[in-house]
Amino acid sequence: MKLFVTSLLLALIALAPALAQTTVDAKDIIAKINRKEAVSYQNATITGDLDLTNLSNRKEVREGSWKGDSREFLSVVESPISFKHCTFKGKFLAYYNEDQDRKILRTNSIVYNADFNEAVTIENCIFDDDATFKYSHFQQRAIFTDNTFREVALFKYAKFSNAADFSGSTFRDYADFKYTKFDESSSFQKAAFEQYADFKYTKFDESVSFKQARFNRNADFKYTHLPRGTSFDEARFDGSTDFKYTTLDGRKFSPNNR
Repeated sequence: MKLFVTSLLLALIALAPALAQTTVDAKDIIAKINRKEAVSYQNATITGDLDLTNLSNRKEVREGSWKGDSREFLSVVESPISFKHCTFKGKFLAYYNEDQDRKILRTNSIVYNADFNEAVTIENCIFDDDATFKYSHFQQRAIFTDNTFREVALFKYAKFSNAADFSGSTFRDYADFKYTKFDESSSFQKAAFEQYADFKYTKFDESVSFKQARFNRNADFKYTHLPRGTSFDEARFDGSTDFKYTTLDGRKFSPNNR
């Protein structure tokens, strides 16, 4: 018995470093990305804003104009990134709008974006602040499973060229997927939307699963075209819904009157 207890204690001591939550400065992660190193963290607390819009390869992709067009800058994450069981204490920024006072100064806003050329894996993580991916282009698979977004999750106009998975994630604030484009299969299976789930005008080229998803407040799928194979099986809608002009495989669709 004594030998068993001793062995158990030694095993726990050996395992402790792996279970311990380490603290990482967001600037250190940015430095890795700028060196094109693969980013991989587990059981880490990320402090400070993780600003991917200000990488060393940032370049201007659009000049502003007197007509009101925004000036735009683009950074590109050129290495795979992976976060598992991490907590982001600051903002996770792949989009930032430096909105100047156009009414008084008559100047245009400056928009900063980040694209992802390699795989993105963020699993079982907590976003304490905003997570902004507006206009981001994900070239490879994007895994966002079992995360908790405590503030705004902004994926408006984002484009996923490969498989995208948000299964099991909880969106406690506004989940904005308006005009988002999914080229391959995607999943929101068992996802929980506690506030406004905005999928208006979202484009799914391949099947998407909302099986067992939960919509606690507003669910907006107006004008969304869903392809064959899409599933809302066992999805629960506890608030208002808008499926006006929604189609499934070309036919008028609402999950309440299938």
